[in-house]
Amino acid sequence: MIKFKGIHFSLVWVILFCTGICLTACNGCKQDVQRTFAGNPVDVKLYRFEKDLFSLNPADAEKGLQQLAATYGHFYYSYARDILAMRENENDPMFIKPMSMVITYEPFRKLQQSIDSVYGEMADIKKELGAAMGIYKAQYPNQRIPDFVTFLSEFGYANVTYDSLIGIGLDMYMNKTHRPFYKALEFPEYMIKKLQKEYIVPNAIKAIAIGKYDEQTYKDKRFISMMIYEGKIRYFSKALLPQVHDTLILGCTAKQLEWSKQNEPEMWAHYIEKELLYKNNPTEFMRYFNDGPFTSAEGVPAESAPAIGAYSGLQIVTKYMNLHPEVSLQQLMEDTDCDKILKLSQYRPERNN
Repeated sequence: MIKFKGIHFSLVWVILFCTGICLTACNGCKQDVQRTFAGNPVDVKLYRFEKDLFSLNPADAEKGLQQLAATYGHFYYSYARDILAMRENENDPMFIKPMSMVITYEPFRKLQQSIDSVYGEMADIKKELGAAMGIYKAQYPNQRIPDFVTFLSEFGYANVTYDSLIGIGLDMYMNKTHRPFYKALEFPEYMIKKLQKEYIVPNAIKAIAIGKYDEQTYKDKRFISMMIYEGKIRYFSKALLPQVHDTLILGCTAKQLEWSKQNEPEMWAHYIEKELLYKNNPTEFMRYFNDGPFTSAEGVPAESAPAIGAYSGLQIVTKYMNLHPEVSLQQLMEDTDCDKILKLSQYRPERNN
């Protein structure tokens, strides 16, 4: 029997012959520390769309909105069309009429004022992003550093991603002042706990990684590939944010993180028992990667962290990169050979005591 902190299930198959991986109960073993990546901080561009929008004079809204569209370009139109779901009108291609209504809509104005009182000029957020983008620049020397723009969507979007722009919906990071609004909108409690300032930078960096590499999930739909893809996304975030705690990278509590460390061998045995590793129908295993109060897959205890499959993937990727210092972060992220990464990682699940 394998024990999950008081939860038992029978072990059917504990050795994965095709990759030479075996389970080890390693008392006293410690998990690998991720490689560090250096970079000099850069001065990132952080635009405040919501401040610029609500600073317009309602009496001369059309002129102000035209200037705003000229400044923000594609984002202006995407904000109106995609984020606020305004209908396109050939007689009003710049959304002047509905956008004019937005800047005079009192609940929106109060929301913007509340955001401004909490976040001010966001110098600390800009500094954190600058440090992360310094590492990004060192690892991706030939690619443009993305810009960042804040907005409000009346509790609709936390992040949006464009080719060279990351949008940050500040009204989705206000749980210390807007918890009643989130509850009224029936946001689950596990989500409300993460709608806070500490998640702004980790979520923005994660959005960069997903925006660049999401297409990888369309090509190889196996469980093991999803596991390593999600592990790479977290590894990317940790590489750019070495000072950020793993709970913010993984979106879990400290207690859930400790559970993940202590039950790493048991989780691997669980994947094998369920014959998950090479299944290629995501509907059968997405519970291992979805957010939630815990991993709600059958047989996984309620003490678990959410998206436990991503945690397992991070351990594999970390071991692979530690064993292969010649592999750059960019090379890792662009490598879609998950079987190779798993094999060369020499991964053996270890209990961190």
